[in-house]
Amino acid sequence: MSNLQTNIQNNFGGGVPAYRDFLLRTEGRANVLKYTLENREKYFEELEKHPIRSKYQPDKEAFKQALFSRKTDPTRDRKLQWLIATAKLNQSERFGVGLGEAYGKDQDKLDTQSELLYVQLQEHYHTRILAEVVDMFGLKMPMVPPTFMMRQMVKFFVAVPHDKTLIMVAASEMVGCNLFGAMRDEGIRLFADEPEVAARIESLYNEIFADEIGHVGFIAAKLGPVGKGIACWLSRNIVWKVIYSSTPELGILFGKKNLNESMKQPFDVQGFAAKFPHRSYAAAAIE
Repeated sequence: MSNLQTNIQNNFGGGVPAYRDFLLRTEGRANVLKYTLENREKYFEELEKHPIRSKYQPDKEAFKQALFSRKTDPTRDRKLQWLIATAKLNQSERFGVGLGEAYGKDQDKLDTQSELLYVQLQEHYHTRILAEVVDMFGLKMPMVPPTFMMRQMVKFFVAVPHDKTLIMVAASEMVGCNLFGAMRDEGIRLFADEPEVAARIESLYNEIFADEIGHVGFIAAKLGPVGKGIACWLSRNIVWKVIYSSTPELGILFGKKNLNESMKQPFDVQGFAAKFPHRSYAAAAIE
């Protein structure tokens, strides 16, 4: 049996109970008051021990202006476009997590469904991780709300019970996986002349990528064949376009046609999870 087949067997299947067990084993204790996970904090402690700073000097004022603007300037250099997109990618997720907690969404389930707590805390870390990325370039990531349309969608998700939003959330997580993977690869390419920076970009983005894979598998384990089919259709035809419209820098970096083609590819959550055997677990396939 190949290593890939072994990895897939080791971190795939078993539904929600298997995913819950994986989270408890790999993330350690959860601190609800501090919004921390024991082992994830150890990862950040290592980052602090070995700080990395890029020699690239971005235009800080242009970066800040771009975050508060719905338009983009195609004349900005590609590295700056990538940094702006990095800072914008998590706006909707961050807004949704904060709003959900403010309204107490699913807080009554956290004692009996610990996987919901762990997923929620992982989402908190995604903002912190992306802030670590831009910090390598001397930039700060302010808390900027997403576009008006995205805010309305998020508010709808927060208002509706968790089980009623699974299809749309699955579609969003699938798009997120594809975009975070593309952004990781582009960052590695852009800063290939700074090996330490490129390696840190890969490590940080993989932290999010591995989580998102797990989230897709987790939701897939709760959906039937019809729900999975609808989620896949939405991710390929609607959701990615909404996210694309709120982050125009993605168009400059990848082109709408190329993104469309990449989104049409089968979503192999098993194969994705196999690349992160110690960091990700796919509870079920999505297609």
